[in-house]
Amino acid sequence: MGKLIQQGLTAYSWAGVGVLILFLGRIAYFYGKTSHQRVRYWMLAVPSLLLGAGVAWYSIHEIGFTGQPTGDLLLFGGGMLLIALGSRLRDLMSGAR
Repeated sequence: MGKLIQQGLTAYSWAGVGVLILFLGRIAYFYGKTSHQRVRYWMLAVPSLLLGAGVAWYSIHEIGFTGQPTGDLLLFGGGMLLIALGSRLRDLMSGAR
């Protein structure tokens, strides 16, 4: 029963992360359309896929949520790309060069 609750909470929290990435993508899309700048909002699919693959790795292998290099690298790569793309969007929207 405890494992089922843990998997449910993990899925619930990562669904929240997915919704936040979706909102970021919609903000980038809207900004690109209204400002006529090349925002490349579609690039947010890459960190989404990496994060999803990392979550799937840990879900399939049914182990703790850290400690496996493959899963950790997927989560790390997705997180770093998400930070980089979010920072780029912030710079575009604030006019920083």
